[in-house]
Amino acid sequence: MTHDPRFPDEDFEDEPVEVIVAENPGAVFEVRFTFDEVKELSEEQRASGVNPIHFIHDVALETARARRRAREAGQAEVAD
Repeated sequence: MTHDPRFPDEDFEDEPVEVIVAENPGAVFEVRFTFDEVKELSEEQRASGVNPIHFIHDVALETARARRRAREAGQAEVAD
């Protein structure tokens, strides 16, 4: 590997740095909703009794999992 002049040797430490990586690192998504969408989500969220963030989190995961199960079921039928 050749030396890249954009990165002088001083940028690198002689000793490695030990770090702890989260077992299951997360991500934060910014999602924008229209006023009507917020109103609709809020009505369902209040009826569920769950706080808004957990409601959106749960609905997103339930939807993704249901779609995956449906996709996998469809693939299993094609394979048979």
